[in-house]
Amino acid sequence: MMNLTGIPDKYAIYGMLFSVSNRLQTFGDKLFTDMTMKQHFLMISLGMFDQPPSLKEMAEINGSSYQNIKRMANQLEKAGYLKILPDSHDKRKQRLVSTGKFEELATALQDVTANMMDTLFQGLSQEDLITTLKTLVKMDQNLGGMMKIAENQA
Repeated sequence: MMNLTGIPDKYAIYGMLFSVSNRLQTFGDKLFTDMTMKQHFLMISLGMFDQPPSLKEMAEINGSSYQNIKRMANQLEKAGYLKILPDSHDKRKQRLVSTGKFEELATALQDVTANMMDTLFQGLSQEDLITTLKTLVKMDQNLGGMMKIAENQA
C-alpha cells in the first residue's frame, strides 16, 4: 500500500486516479483477449447513445481525440465488433454501429464483470458512491474547461 502521509490531498487523489486507471486497464487487458480496455469502454459507450454516434461524438464522450477513436474503431471493425457507416444525411460523418458481437461477449462475461465490480466497490456505501461520482463528474467538467483554455493558448 502506498504511504500518502504528508502528501496534500489533491496530489494524492491525482496520483491515485492514475494508479486505479492503470490497474483497471491491466485487469481488463487480461480479461479481454481481442480488445483493449479502452476499446471495451468505446463499445460500452455505444450504448449511451439513442442513435449510432458519429466518430466526433464518440471522441467527446470518451475524452479522446477523433484520430484515436477512428483508430480504435477501425480495429474493432476488423475484429467484427462494430461497423463504421456513412451518415445517411451527411456523408462526411461516419457513424459507429455495434454488430452484436460485443453484447454476446458481455453476456458471456457477465459473472466475471459482476465479481470485478463487487470487488472494486467493496466497502463503499451508497453515499460514498454518490459523492465519488459527483466528484469525478465535476473534475471531468473542470478538465473540459482546462482543455478549452489550452486550445486557446496554442
